[in-house]
Amino acid sequence: MDRTAATCPVASVYKGTFQILIMVSGKARVECPFCHQVCVTAFHKPSFLEGRTSRISAGSRIKYHRVPERYFIQGDCPNCKARNKDLQAWYDGTHEEKKQTHEERIQRLKDSGLPTRVEF
Repeated sequence: MDRTAATCPVASVYKGTFQILIMVSGKARVECPFCHQVCVTAFHKPSFLEGRTSRISAGSRIKYHRVPERYFIQGDCPNCKARNKDLQAWYDGTHEEKKQTHEERIQRLKDSGLPTRVEF
């Protein structure tokens, strides 16, 4: 099993009793979710397998699970001026759209032609 960091996305190197993971990843240009232009610089960490060891008196077992890929946004969008924090939240899946206020909802209903008062 002769793998090096240049040929394998995740290569393991043993130094004494510690296992060091060498991640072959790097900077990439990704699409801005707000203006849909490929202009945002991000650090891409690819998906990899991670082993978890459970130890009991009968022995130890290693279970592997896949860690999903991650994007670490490096800066703001130069086109639409979206902030780094908003872009990172969108790529992490925690971005929430701005909620409409009551006045905005009423205005949207009036513009669409629906009655806003109920008459008896």
